[in-house]
Amino acid sequence: QNSERERLLIREVVEGSRGARLITDSADNTVYYNERLAKLCVTEDGEEPSLSGLSALFLENVDIYNLFQKLSDQARMGLTESMTLQSGEGSKERWYHVTAQPVSGWAGHVHWRFDDITAQREIDRSVRQEREKLIDFTDNAPVGFFSVNEDGRFIFVNATLARWLGNDIDSLLSKGTLHSYLEKPPLDAAPYDVAEQGGARQVVELKMKGPGGRTFLASINQAVVRESEGEVR
Repeated sequence: QNSERERLLIREVVEGSRGARLITDSADNTVYYNERLAKLCVTEDGEEPSLSGLSALFLENVDIYNLFQKLSDQARMGLTESMTLQSGEGSKERWYHVTAQPVSGWAGHVHWRFDDITAQREIDRSVRQEREKLIDFTDNAPVGFFSVNEDGRFIFVNATLARWLGNDIDSLLSKGTLHSYLEKPPLDAAPYDVAEQGGARQVVELKMKGPGGRTFLASINQAVVRESEGEVR
């Protein structure tokens, strides 16, 4: 009676999972699958969902198919591994986070989990595209943009400011510091400050060093932000 209750409990947990689940034995035969897996798997009429049916999701791309086979091989060797794999192309493109986990105490048995992450990939792609548009905008804007860390080292500089400072962006990001480009760095201030005694909001006019040591007058509007870990931006 207890074993039957345990089976029912496990079934409820697996069926309630947001991921498609499959358990296979040492010969890759299907031992158990949930309803999400049945909907995901490629099968012929009346055919039981299987590992080969899952691998068919990736047949359109040989490289991705080989990665899936590698995942299967590693699981048989007792290694737990996860991969993000693409299925289909164009309007049929789907992305899955696939995990293959050997079942402890059951030689050759593997627990497979497929999570459809297509929606999140689309969100990430949109965010990345918007970020790229923002970078393009700031690079070509007639205003200098920069960000520094708590040591005053540049972690972002747009092309306009780099041109005014007479240096390339890569050099500024690798070794440039804010105060080294100020004619008179503020007194009693942190390396990231442009105003004396600092502050969360700093608005100043000061001279910055340009190409060949020439100076130019700059108006700087700077906000100092502390992130959750206390790190300064």
